[in-house]
Amino acid sequence: MPSWTLTIVEGPAEPSRTFQLDLTRSLVIGRAAEADLRLSSNNVSRRHAALTWAPAGDGHSGHWRLRDLGSTAGTIVNGALLQPHSEVRIEPEDRLEIKPYVLQVVSDQETRLGEHAARVSEDDADGRVQAATVAKPEALAQTFLLQLLAAGERMTAAHTDEQVARSAVSALVHATGFTNVGFLRPGAREGFIDVLASEGEIRDAKGNLLVSRSLLRRSREHVCVFSGEANTAATLNASLQYLDVQQAVSVPVLHSGVFYGWMYLDCRGQRGATHMDEAVSFASALGHFAALALANLARMRMQLRMDLEQREMFGGTMRALIAAIDAKDPYTRGHSDRVSAFSALLARKAGLGDHFIEMARTCGLVHDIGKIGVPEAVLRKPSRLDEDEFAFIKQHPDIGHAILMDIPQLREVLPGVRQHHERWDGKGYPFALGGDQISILGRVVGIADAFDAMTSARFYRPARQVQEVLDEVARCAGTHFDPELAKVFAGIPVAELAPLVAPPVSPTDPAAALKRTA
Repeated sequence: MPSWTLTIVEGPAEPSRTFQLDLTRSLVIGRAAEADLRLSSNNVSRRHAALTWAPAGDGHSGHWRLRDLGSTAGTIVNGALLQPHSEVRIEPEDRLEIKPYVLQVVSDQETRLGEHAARVSEDDADGRVQAATVAKPEALAQTFLLQLLAAGERMTAAHTDEQVARSAVSALVHATGFTNVGFLRPGAREGFIDVLASEGEIRDAKGNLLVSRSLLRRSREHVCVFSGEANTAATLNASLQYLDVQQAVSVPVLHSGVFYGWMYLDCRGQRGATHMDEAVSFASALGHFAALALANLARMRMQLRMDLEQREMFGGTMRALIAAIDAKDPYTRGHSDRVSAFSALLARKAGLGDHFIEMARTCGLVHDIGKIGVPEAVLRKPSRLDEDEFAFIKQHPDIGHAILMDIPQLREVLPGVRQHHERWDGKGYPFALGGDQISILGRVVGIADAFDAMTSARFYRPARQVQEVLDEVARCAGTHFDPELAKVFAGIPVAELAPLVAPPVSPTDPAAALKRTA
């Protein structure tokens, strides 16, 4: 199990800046004295947020979850604001903002920080560093503007933060004349900076970062420019003097108040940027493009994570409904899972396409959901049903349709739920549809449902052998079943179907006997 820590990377000084996450207990973050991670700023709510471990379950692996506890100022994850009392899955490298603090999640199994992180030494503030007056992008010369637009297109098409950074660095080198360029951001470990991309002498042979920390620190909100002209050793700070830096520019990459890092440029031993004002304006404009691209990537990643949350929640709801059916009719436990597998297998063998295969899988899972509305005495009857009892059973496709019809994710599978007991010859239920009147999803699930019923033991009869049932499917082609689909299913090798059928039930099995008499 990986070990995770939560590190304060920005914000007021606190007694401790690193906190180990413990799988056995929640970590409450807040201003209250009893909070596990106490942040003393008055902007933080007394109980602001909490991190809790969610063990592995159906459909998901174990993971940490962050929940906003109804905070006043809000909790931000990778630039996305959580709704009060809502929660989200947390992953390594996530940045959590509880203003004025920024915290980063770090896993001991995470490799990216090891690949990118570099230590930078402290230096003194330099009197020659000043905020730059930056021209508006539309004031850039035509050549710069064309290069800016081309770089913007590349960054917009990027799929990772590193790709955005590489595009930005490449554009800066080619457009500005600066020889050393890096795309940097605060590291998760104190004293370290992440180097997402660089060209030139941004690091030494040992991997140490060759930039001025004071310059980075001053440029969290504004572009800062250093010029070494007329400076003496007394006015140059140590790192810039040692590196013989003549010009340096640090551009904050900001969007909607979210800080994504810096674009750092310098020239050493000679002046490299012949048009300094234009170079600074180009770098500033490029910083806006980079920030927008990174913000879009962050939103995309959060949306994918939210979509995963929705799918897992939806899957959990479906599992709960299916468990409710199993509780009513325990002798058929696992039937829905098996019909789901057989439906997907038939759809694949029939060449119906990936989307339809997933539809068939889902429909098979929920096809009998309507049995939740059928009396247990009917479902558990240890003998064949009489006419009135069978009338109850015949209602379950319509009941299932009514239960699921308002769930957007299941609208595509409703025809299969409602029609899986229709027959090709028109003698099925509930609507006595025939032939092509029956949806192809209903025809697929109908074959899978019948196959599992015949290969599973019932109160009143034992399970039938797989090959015997395949012969029955072939015999009923054109009466019970779609003739083409029946031919496909009957042609599936027994060895491929056998691992999916219901396990045998021994007549002497006490649990089986209990189920028969329940």
